[in-house]
Amino acid sequence: MKKVKEVKETADALGLSLPVFAIAWCLNNPRVSTVILGASKVAQLEENLKAVEAQDLLTAEVMSRVEEVLKGERLSTW
Repeated sequence: MKKVKEVKETADALGLSLPVFAIAWCLNNPRVSTVILGASKVAQLEENLKAVEAQDLLTAEVMSRVEEVLKGERLSTW
């Protein structure tokens, strides 16, 4: 939970919700080839799509900071 809190602090500093930040992070991550959004309501889809514009806020410095926070974490169970 400590790492989630640190990532959330980064998202908050950029004025982004954690879900939008996470999707934007996926869009900016060169190891991610596809981002699939799961939304059952229009409001959820609209919130998720904010990540397209938000990805410009995730500079190399921000991406590096998140990588440092998550260092050693397995990011996928697949």
